[in-house]
Amino acid sequence: MWYIVAAVALIATSGVYGFSRLRNDGAAKSYLVDRMFDRITLKSLSMDQINILLARLEIEEPPEPVRGAMCYEAMAYPLVAEYICPVCGEKTIYNNSQTGFIEWELQGCRRMVESINEYTEFDISIDETLFCDFCSESSDEEPTLLLRVASTDTTEIVNIVSIHDLRILESFLQGTLYYTTSNDGQQPLLDYSERIRELLGASFN
Repeated sequence: MWYIVAAVALIATSGVYGFSRLRNDGAAKSYLVDRMFDRITLKSLSMDQINILLARLEIEEPPEPVRGAMCYEAMAYPLVAEYICPVCGEKTIYNNSQTGFIEWELQGCRRMVESINEYTEFDISIDETLFCDFCSESSDEEPTLLLRVASTDTTEIVNIVSIHDLRILESFLQGTLYYTTSNDGQQPLLDYSERIRELLGASFN
């Protein structure tokens, strides 16, 4: 990964702990990435700093999973949900499988995106257009939530996202190696590193 190589070159040339002799050693790379992570302030992250977080995620030993609560009863979807568009203010009535998402998850998605946006120097937003009969171009489209990442002045990364995607992204940008599940368990983020790269438009190996 170019950002690990850059980290090794930067610190090795300064002679810190003689790591120029160990630039190909996995333990040395892990140490150097940790050193760079320690210098990161987890606010207004640049894409280069996000790549350092990804390097740390992919190098360090993932934490052990923690099982969440198993006693929750499944709830029946609401029969009807009213969606109020934040753009035009109009109301769309749902009476299908989207009712559960609108009633139980959408507000949490909005909150997480607000939190996520605080951690990056570029703009991240959700697009709910497809949920609104007045804003969407076609009422026949299956409504989905879109995540828009303005990674540069000219490039925008757009992906269909779920509440799970936003959950792992928020945890990652907070500098943790795990995310908290819907039933308060903990799962390692390592398995989702490629998805995080895809969502943010970060460099792949």
